Amino acid sequence: MSPSRAAIFFAAAIPLLSACADGNDANQRSSDDSERRSAVTAPTSGSAERPAERPAERPSEAVSGAVETPAVLGPVHQLVVRDLDGNPFPLSKLAGRPMIIEIWATWCGPCRKNRATVHELLPTMPKRLAIVGISVDTGSNLVKNFLKSNPANEFELMATPEFMEFVSLRNPSPSIPKTMYVDSKGRVADLAEGTQSAKWLAAMAKNLR
Repeated sequence: MSPSRAAIFFAAAIPLLSACADGNDANQRSSDDSERRSAVTAPTSGSAERPAERPAERPSEAVSGAVETPAVLGPVHQLVVRDLDGNPFPLSKLAGRPMIIEIWATWCGPCRKNRATVHELLPTMPKRLAIVGISVDTGSNLVKNFLKSNPANEFELMATPEFMEFVSLRNPSPSIPKTMYVDSKGRVADLAEGTQSAKWLAAMAKNLR
């Protein structure tokens, strides 16, 4: 190639080389911009596109307030007597209910009078009140025979040595009837001896809580 043609060729090639270089630079800038955009917008592991998981609730939190603490049993609730078939009857079964407990026997005239007064007042007594007869008879058959011709209390039970010891510590007299007034927490409000007046029985039945 002659010097004059070479000069013409390079003069024409310079703009093309410059345009190619500019195109490469533009492509490189476009690629860099795309990478930068990708770095900003691409979700990372555990990204905001997925709702954040709540920590698992502990059992105590999930059922907060659902479990009630058992009430402490009172002195009377800790006693065990027997039903008329000889089975143990824990007085804790009546926890939460006030009680009028008659300590009596089938052969005792004043006891029968006391029971009759209680039964006359039953329609006016609070429904939650438990009327309990605890007999000191020598056998439950005596009570069963008595109940064939006389009204029964809600609960008819037989005394145990444990129960009688509890009574004696509060009233050592061996006489009956005795009437024990017990609140819903198993505490003795009063332990009275002898027949009870209708007025007194009605007042105690109303005020026991």
